[in-house]
Amino acid sequence: MARRLGISRAAVWKQIQALRLRGYKIASSTRRGYLLTEKPDLLDAGRIKKDLVTNWLGRDILILPEASSTNAVALSSIGQRKSGSIILAETQKEGRGRLSRGWASPPGGIWMSLVLRPNIPLSWVYRINMAACVSICRAVCQLGLEAGIKWPNDILIQEQKLCGILTELGAQVDRLDYAVVGVGLNANNDTAAFPSQWRSTSLAARLGRSIDRCALIAAILNEMEQALDDMESHELYEEWCSRSLTLGKRVRISSAEGELIGQVLDLDQDGALILEQGGDRRRILAGDCIHLRPERAAEAT
Repeated sequence: MARRLGISRAAVWKQIQALRLRGYKIASSTRRGYLLTEKPDLLDAGRIKKDLVTNWLGRDILILPEASSTNAVALSSIGQRKSGSIILAETQKEGRGRLSRGWASPPGGIWMSLVLRPNIPLSWVYRINMAACVSICRAVCQLGLEAGIKWPNDILIQEQKLCGILTELGAQVDRLDYAVVGVGLNANNDTAAFPSQWRSTSLAARLGRSIDRCALIAAILNEMEQALDDMESHELYEEWCSRSLTLGKRVRISSAEGELIGQVLDLDQDGALILEQGGDRRRILAGDCIHLRPERAAEAT
């Protein structure tokens, strides 16, 4: 190994020790060299980029062992972040969901933020969330799992939460300056550590094995760039609708207008939910959505 690399055996040993400190399981044998026996479940920019086929997304990747939240890191340095920059953390101390709710971010998940500067009108901002939801579903399907979208920004497998998306914007009156898209995806997490009322699942729990997080991140970014480049297309909207788990459901919506219960009739191209309530149709742009089970829906009426 030393001869092939053109370095001393002491230098090889030093690098092996560095890898061991990072968690790589490496066996050694006199005169036979070293053997990688087990790869740790660690994020690595080189491994992610190896599988990227993007033109602009994910070419600048920052990986932190811990962060308050990746969105907070991105927003605090937004002036220095190019469009397409990615921030990842092994854990988050103050992960956030919608409405500033706490988001558990233990080791083994994908806690990631994307910095985007798309040239789109403010009326099309929801298309960013639409593209993110569709992209994650596509990447998860590559693992052999069927995932769907719960309005407005969750990814579910059989009504259990796999992933949440939090998009934070910087805008002026007539234009979007930037969008930071936060993705929290349960990959190799032990969901037994999550409160039961969260109804969470993970990819590892569904597959019965751990997944390669670096490969999945690359798959998400590959799909994401394609979706973002096609953000204004009718095809993206149609796929978003076809992957919806909320369309046709009886739901409870908590919004600025109060609590609404009704049947979801449609999803509009700007992301609005069309709710039928007592014979009236309501157009809802934002709110918390709960899918009502049949017995709960009957009680609500």
